[in-house]
Order: sequence, then C-alpha cells, then structure tokens
Amino acid sequence: MRIYQSSMTIRHLREFAKRHPTAKPNVLLSYALLGNDLPHFIGKNRSLFQSLILDSGVFSLQKPGAQQTPEELYPKFKTFAQYNTSAWDLIFNFDLHFGLDSYDKNLEFQIDLEQASIPVVSVIHNIYNDDVDKILSRGLPEHKTVAIGQCEGRTVIKNVEPVINKLHQAGAKIHFFGSSEYRLMAKLPIWSCDSSSWSKYPSIGVLLFWNPKNDMRFDKTDKIHFPKYQDAKTPTGCIYYRDYDYLKDFEEYLGSNLNFTLADMMGEEADLNRAVANMLYYCQLEKKIEEQQRLLGFVLPE
Repeated sequence: MRIYQSSMTIRHLREFAKRHPTAKPNVLLSYALLGNDLPHFIGKNRSLFQSLILDSGVFSLQKPGAQQTPEELYPKFKTFAQYNTSAWDLIFNFDLHFGLDSYDKNLEFQIDLEQASIPVVSVIHNIYNDDVDKILSRGLPEHKTVAIGQCEGRTVIKNVEPVINKLHQAGAKIHFFGSSEYRLMAKLPIWSCDSSSWSKYPSIGVLLFWNPKNDMRFDKTDKIHFPKYQDAKTPTGCIYYRDYDYLKDFEEYLGSNLNFTLADMMGEEADLNRAVANMLYYCQLEKKIEEQQRLLGFVLPE
C-alpha cells in the first residue's frame, strides 16, 4: 500500500530523512502548484522518497483565487508532462470535469495526452454506472493504474466495493483520490491513495499516533492536540495532550523514532516537527493497511 503525501516540500523531506533515514515517503505533486523545489524532487533529492506522482492540478483551479484558467493550464501541463514523463512514476489525466457524466468529456483530454506519448491514469467519477467497463474495454495501460476520483458516496464501502473489485479482478492497481481512511483502505484491495493531512493537521496543532494499546478499535489512530495558544480549543475528535492517557507512550515513540521530545512539538520549529512526525505516521499506516489487506486475502503488487 502506498499513501502519497501531497503538497510535499524538500525542506520536510530532508528533515524527515535526517531523523528517520530508513523510511521513504511517497509523494504527490500538483502541476498547478509546482514551485522552486521541483528540481530537487526530480533531480538530486530523488533518493529521499519512494515514488512520485504528478497530478494535473485541475482540482486546484476549483478553489477561490485560482490564478489560471483550465484553458491556460492544459497546454502547459501537456508540454511539461511530455518532456518530463520519465521523472514521474504516475501522471494523472487532466480531469477537468467531476460530474457523474464526466467520463466522455475527460476522455478527450486522455486521448490527446496519450497521443503525445504521456501514459496518464484514467479517473472514475461515477461509481454507479458503466464507466468502469468503458475504462477496462480500452485495455489497461502498462502502468495498470485506475483512480477513483470525486464521487458522492464513494467512501461508503458497499457503494464503492463493486467497482474496486471489478478493477482488482481485471488486474488494475487502484488509486483512491483524496482519502487515506484506514477503515476504508484496509478493507478493500486499494493499491494506493493520497492525503494532505500530514501538513494540514500540524497547522492546527494535531499529531497522529497509531496507538497499539487501542485494543478495542479497528482504527487505532489517536489525534493528539498540542495547541499553539493556551486558549485554543481542541478540535472535535482530538485529545488535548495533557489529558492523553498514553502521553508517555507517545513521547517514547517520538524519541525512539525521530529523536523528538514533547517540547519539540511546541517550540519554535513546532510546525516543521509536527509535520515530520505525521509523515512517519503515514509511512507506518501504509504497513498497517498492508497487513490487514493480506489478512483478507488481497494480493497486491509492490
């Protein structure tokens, strides 16, 4: 199982590698948000992570304040992907449309990119119709990857399971966009997913910890809150660190894995340190998901 940590920076990767050199994260970058770090990702610092995905960045254009239109972004994305194909393990299609009737519209972009020798990944935005059959009828590309994109109800197992099983039985590697929920990933033959929570949680002072002492819970994740300000409210579903029953366990975990102390989660470099700690959580979550998938008999590619 691969969890692609999105919007990564070289600064975070370097700090993570310094503190935990044996674990290598998987990284997703958005073309629309590529910055000055790019030469490091596809050049001299490539050894700091396991694999690298390029997303077109179309989703970023849906947000208020977007600096480009799709008409401006597409030719730039196409040219960049065409001349840098080998730098990426996977490149996702330019899925401009997210509606239930979007497959044929997005297929136009996919065909155009494929004709430019860019092996893009198809994305399903409707898990209730025959879009999966249309994708399989075209034949799986060499990378064999198909993605499940935005679609209402897709995080309900009974809704998405038929599509995922059909893809899995056809030999596809399934990527699940924008979610890394253990309760979903561990119960289905999903090969990869992506998440930006490694960086979003630190901004509100939240650290993720897989607590093996949570014997009665399927998902053993605890969300521990280290507020930036004394009067900050603890987010729903999180535990204020002073009230956390397993704080000593968490402190030992930080120390043995990353050489951090609890004070490092609240000091001047707290945002960086928290992000690094959450990066490790996701690297470990990959293994936890793999273990459960194997127990269910799912045989997935490395």
